[in-house]
Amino acid sequence: MQLSKELSVGNKILDSEHKNLLGIIEGIASLIVARDVATLSEAFELLENRLRVYFVVEGNIAQAVNFDFTQHRLAHQHLLNEVQRIKDGLMTRNGMQSKLEKEGYINSLRNCLIRHIKMDAEPFKLVLDTYLYDFKPDCAGGDTVLHGIG
Repeated sequence: MQLSKELSVGNKILDSEHKNLLGIIEGIASLIVARDVATLSEAFELLENRLRVYFVVEGNIAQAVNFDFTQHRLAHQHLLNEVQRIKDGLMTRNGMQSKLEKEGYINSLRNCLIRHIKMDAEPFKLVLDTYLYDFKPDCAGGDTVLHGIG
């Protein structure tokens, strides 16, 4: 999957994070198809860790633009819960799902992130659209730290 303009939230840092997350999900999709259950668990751990880093980055940007992040923080927890539900469903049967079931898990995983980007982030996107695409909070003050961003 590619990060299309339709999935842009209007910020280069966040769009880059979204691209990385989609890449991890595509790697998980390949592992599901290959029934590589041992590596699948590690890949989900990577996804969950990367989501947590992304949530910190997103929260820091929200703080910098004075966006009330309360509701969006709840959406983050929902996203993590959804990823955990998908992981549990896959691991329960040790990779022995039918082709149709595998496709369902893959689509669910893709869709939960896309839904977060398109729907949950819409109010945030409206604020971000008032800033330059390259906007990056000033980290010099020490209040805002962007973890995992180069």
